[in-house]
Amino acid sequence: MANVASTTSGVYTGGSVSVGYGYETAFGTAQGTIDKIFGLNTKVTSLTLNTSQVSLNKLGQVEPTKFYFGQQSGSLGVSFVLDDEESHRIFRCLYENSGSTPQTQGGAAFAYPSSLGENTTGVKTPASITTRVQIQNGSKVLTRSLQGCIVNNLSLSTSIGETVNATVDMMFAEESTADVEADSGTITAQTAINSATLTPYTFAHGELKVGTGTSGALTKVFDVQDIDVSFATNAELLFGLGQHYAQNAFRKVFDIGGRFKTTIKDGALLQYVIDQSIKTLETETLTGTNNVGLSLKFENGSKSILIEFGGVSLTDHSASGLEPNEVLFEEVNFKAKSSKITVSS
Repeated sequence: MANVASTTSGVYTGGSVSVGYGYETAFGTAQGTIDKIFGLNTKVTSLTLNTSQVSLNKLGQVEPTKFYFGQQSGSLGVSFVLDDEESHRIFRCLYENSGSTPQTQGGAAFAYPSSLGENTTGVKTPASITTRVQIQNGSKVLTRSLQGCIVNNLSLSTSIGETVNATVDMMFAEESTADVEADSGTITAQTAINSATLTPYTFAHGELKVGTGTSGALTKVFDVQDIDVSFATNAELLFGLGQHYAQNAFRKVFDIGGRFKTTIKDGALLQYVIDQSIKTLETETLTGTNNVGLSLKFENGSKSILIEFGGVSLTDHSASGLEPNEVLFEEVNFKAKSSKITVSS
């Protein structure tokens, strides 16, 4: 049985933890170069390893006779504050294939993907990463190397007075079978993984625009109270005969959507929701500049991140504050057929 030490009295905190990742050249191939960080204020919100244990029973008794173990897989949740230098690199997991050549940042704008609209070439095996979690255990170092990490959902949210917060929910195929604990050494500090000067994006420097239904027209939405957007790849691990670990990954429908809350100024958003159910299907698409139906932009000086949504449909509308001495608000949920994220530095 595992030897669990019970005599140590040390209590360790997040000050003893380091987290980083690197893109894999092929799914599940461990990336030895861990040179990327998720962002500011990174937190590992969940980390679970599952062996798919199954009990084998015997007639004549109620106790299990044996256990056997099926697929090994795990889940990983990470939250962080979106910064203007490094955080965007995780978006490759949403739009690019495994082993694809990454875009380089040379001062000019670049985008995920290259254009807005239906991706006819398709993303077959999503770009995967190796995530490394290290814990300083006194003079020892506990290292967990999670291979074949694929993003199942990535979401961004912000509200008045807040930073732009991001969460990433991932699955991973395999945890390295090497000894997880070294007898000596120190963790690789976050600044040693990436020493870039990071500045957070905040609500105060954000801008939301929606299409008006007229080609070429996008109108700024004022008094936005909060906004959330999410990108769900609905990716799954693919197992095969002869291995406990996933051999590949595949994607399903790319589910893009979100919601925002703003003050009520007119009936445009409500009218749009009403019209979708009684007019032709063409009203599903808010047509703006270059088929953009809704755009969300955050800026830090000359740096910016622009998220554009195409084929936008407003799925529902709710109102609040319809009482004495209260501000009238409306909240809208939306879905989009496609998206594009452009980063300028």
